[in-house]
Amino acid sequence: MKKICLLFVLVGLIATVEAKEKKEPVVMTIAGKDVPLSEFIFMARQGNGVDFKNKKSVEEFVELYKILKLKVADAESMSIHKLPKFDAEMENLSLQLKASYLTDKSEEDALLYSIYERTKIIPAIKHIYFTYPEVLNRTGMILTRDTAALYEKAIAAYTRIKNGESFEETGESLKNDSSVFYWEHEQVFPLEQFPKLLDDCIFTMQPGEVSMPVRTNFGFHIIKVDRIIPNPGKVRVTHVLSAFPSNEPTDDELEETRNRAEKIYAKAIAGEDFMELVAAFSDDTIYNRGMLPELELGSGILAPLERAAFALENIGDISKPVQTSHGFHVLKLVDRKPEILFEDHASIIYDRMKRTEYALDMFRVFVDKTKDRHGYVFYPEAYAELQQLADEYFPIDSMFVDKGIEMEKILIRIDTFNFTQAHFVEYMYRQHRTTQRYSLDFMMDVFRYFEHEIVTEIEKRSIESDYPEYHLTMQSYYDGTLLFEISNKRVWSHSQEEQEQLEAEWIKELHEKYPVTVNRKVIRKIKI
Repeated sequence: MKKICLLFVLVGLIATVEAKEKKEPVVMTIAGKDVPLSEFIFMARQGNGVDFKNKKSVEEFVELYKILKLKVADAESMSIHKLPKFDAEMENLSLQLKASYLTDKSEEDALLYSIYERTKIIPAIKHIYFTYPEVLNRTGMILTRDTAALYEKAIAAYTRIKNGESFEETGESLKNDSSVFYWEHEQVFPLEQFPKLLDDCIFTMQPGEVSMPVRTNFGFHIIKVDRIIPNPGKVRVTHVLSAFPSNEPTDDELEETRNRAEKIYAKAIAGEDFMELVAAFSDDTIYNRGMLPELELGSGILAPLERAAFALENIGDISKPVQTSHGFHVLKLVDRKPEILFEDHASIIYDRMKRTEYALDMFRVFVDKTKDRHGYVFYPEAYAELQQLADEYFPIDSMFVDKGIEMEKILIRIDTFNFTQAHFVEYMYRQHRTTQRYSLDFMMDVFRYFEHEIVTEIEKRSIESDYPEYHLTMQSYYDGTLLFEISNKRVWSHSQEEQEQLEAEWIKELHEKYPVTVNRKVIRKIKI
């Protein structure tokens, strides 16, 4: 990682020519310190803002800001700003503020909302799945050359469907192929039941539509969307289980278990306490109090039980006995959440996205904008050479690394800095974070992280020079933190009855202690 670290350090050493700044007008001078016009206007715009066309509004703000600055001067006279605690707090605030420049909040919110919109529907699909050879699954490394035959098989199946053969006929014809799995029964798949690539494909398809083969870590997938189901939300049920006495019950055992469940159902609808029925009759050893986890459609629990749970409409409704592989269940609806509100789940979606394949999508707009600002150039020929190498060796294989670190063609140029193929290979070897197992997908994912880190590092180093509001915001943090500390010491730590008098005495003392000059001529010229 030495080369990469060195380059990032070099970014911070970009030669700059210091231009003489025009002297900024001073609005006021407090205790020998000037308040420049830009700071005064910046603070005046906070909150509801100051009406500069209204003389009274301006005078009130001048007085408030003058007192604020006097209190800050008093805090500085007590060296509060030199305390280690204060330095640590300002450093933390600076990091938080810089982080806000390293993202595109509006785009993040738009992406969050688009993912939330997906949760409103549940696609019901059929699926033909072409699996990678078992040897690849054991090693975890999948090369392009090893998947060519499988891809051709998937394309051939897709072509048959596009030429008029039904999805079901094609799937049935492939059942004897050990590398193919065909799910002929319709299955429902909520968001994130599949890898992101499949999610992105499925959630943009219409009923009746068939996808081209989609590659994931597991193989190639052809999807048919049968229908789109409005998401019914979540339900919570409790149940009494009459379990089969064996894994393969006889007809007599099945009938005996059913009769036992029917008797429990009769007691339940007659009004007997359901929890007492659970305690007395349920054979469930896992959920011994009968309460099942919160269910979503397609959550993976037994399909007949899931269907019965969602068929219950009102809290307290009880189902007839439902047969599953475990026995017969009598369900009672305990709770129903028909709608997932964006406001309640935005933070959950955001945290989940940061930990998954969606993370890079969240940074995409920021990265693209930063590329434009800093003159980013990508060299596809250099990347293509790395792709050719990935056909032969997996990107973190020692042979790939040994050959790759000798490759010195420029891969990325940004500002005045060049990042070569070797820099990327070294980064990929040491910093790969992707879960992709197919060589080209693996390399592309890591490249996007590499690209993100480069533009982020360069943007970090330009924030203070490129964004004047950064310094103004930090000044407001500095003043606000000192104001809190000194006010707490001088006024707020005392009883409420004393505070008004202490505040008045303190302000009088400040005016006597520190010189104040207000440049009203400059203030009058402000036009906003």
